[in-house]
Amino acid sequence: MEAPTKWWRFKLSGRIEITPENTKLDGIHYNKTRFKEYFYFNNNFRFGHGWGGMLNANFEPTYRTLDRTYHAVYTVNGQIYKTFFGDNLQVALDFTPLGNRRKLDRQAGANKVSYKYTTPVQYVGFSLTWNFSGGKKVDVNVVDGIQDYHETKDNR
Repeated sequence: MEAPTKWWRFKLSGRIEITPENTKLDGIHYNKTRFKEYFYFNNNFRFGHGWGGMLNANFEPTYRTLDRTYHAVYTVNGQIYKTFFGDNLQVALDFTPLGNRRKLDRQAGANKVSYKYTTPVQYVGFSLTWNFSGGKKVDVNVVDGIQDYHETKDNR
């Protein structure tokens, strides 16, 4: 998390999946390496007197795999909250004002078949959260490492 100001923290991240293809479906040979990307932009805001919020955006560009095309998906969601009683009670308004759900195209012979999730992405919700305190306090240490994985097959 980066902190450009005392009240704002953000994190920009991305991920890529690499998928090699080498298969034959319905007489068509698929032999490519496909890339699938994900992007995230998370923002946290903490103001005085228990007020805060967050505003997050996710984006997954269009990608192809085998005979399918998965069209771009994105969402913008957020939360505005107020805490009470020493941060034990949180009252929040959650919302998703903008987004695009999954659309999938598939080639079936000479025909293109499309599927689309049509449920609206827009959302407004209200939540009450009580944080119980107590229990044993522990220190958490982060450990980084590399682990090798070896697979053994029996070819009998």
